[in-house]
Amino acid sequence: MTCDLTLRDFRSIARIVNLAHRFNCRCTRVDATADADATQAMFAFDGPALALTRLRAQIDRILAYEASPE
Repeated sequence: MTCDLTLRDFRSIARIVNLAHRFNCRCTRVDATADADATQAMFAFDGPALALTRLRAQIDRILAYEASPE
């Protein structure tokens, strides 16, 4: 599974990598670039299909939280 994400908080990269580990998935690639406003990140994950589905759901929750007004 691959994910191309735009994140407001660069610390979300570590959160996502830690989630992958918690769901018994491997993070096989992480590429990120940051500027003053956002971080562009590309992740690649490997693991069981159900674990990847759950991981993606949690990533979507992180993105929804970041998109919500402060």
